[in-house]
Amino acid sequence: MNLRYFILVLLAGSISLQAAPDSNVKTLSLQDAIDQKIIVLSTVKCPDYQSLQLYLKNVHKRKDIKVHFSTGLQFASRDTSEQDQIILQERTLLVKAGRSISPKFVSYCTQSNYRSPKTESLFDLKENANGKLLELASFLSKIKDSEYTAQHAVWTVTNDHDLKGLHHDDLKTALKIQKFVADLTNKPLPKYTVRYKDGRESQVAFTGEAIVIYGHHEYTLTEDAVVTCQIFNEAGEMVQQVFKDMAQKGGKIRFNFKLKALDLPKGKYVSKVFIDDKTFQEEWIEA
Repeated sequence: MNLRYFILVLLAGSISLQAAPDSNVKTLSLQDAIDQKIIVLSTVKCPDYQSLQLYLKNVHKRKDIKVHFSTGLQFASRDTSEQDQIILQERTLLVKAGRSISPKFVSYCTQSNYRSPKTESLFDLKENANGKLLELASFLSKIKDSEYTAQHAVWTVTNDHDLKGLHHDDLKTALKIQKFVADLTNKPLPKYTVRYKDGRESQVAFTGEAIVIYGHHEYTLTEDAVVTCQIFNEAGEMVQQVFKDMAQKGGKIRFNFKLKALDLPKGKYVSKVFIDDKTFQEEWIEA
């Protein structure tokens, strides 16, 4: 074997060793990694709406580590007038020896009557969720694109909210979440759902201010009919027309309606279905 070929073999072996994954890298929960003084969690802050950013460093000079961020990880606000936070999505991230990472997580408030965090608000790690909150977090962690619904689901457990806030644009997803939360909390399924106005930074998180109310009518027609649907306030004044003089075939009928409630006073409203100028069905909602 000539010298040039021997050097090439050594180089190839070295590259191969460097590229091979380290099977000895341990995986520890965030709390265990901190307790074992391998990871230092220096800062947890709110970089923007509905998120937390964690700054952590592997202080070991030679060993890489994988840190597991579990479902239901919770953080206490240093400003006790602001809401604590919970993380639903679990992740496992590699932190190389002597290196730092700063991952961002979607986070959810757990005290609806407290103020929303400010940008740069600081937090400390607290005990992991347990009981019903952990069950809910584990369930929600598997459902994508449901931040609004997930936040209101969290408040059904932490603040005893009803299920009207569990709106989702996809009906199947909405029903799936509503059924799970109803079973978990022993609360009734909602007859309608509400899209609430989000709380502003440094203001109480749950405003109770409805933007849109989503309801539905369901009935059976014994024959074809021409149908009108209108929404009225308690004084009997029409506030919105859903549709007028729509032909509907005999049989089972279901349709959705939505009330744009942002500019309407709080109170009760009723969606009425008319056939031959007579009230055929009505559904009450509350803004």
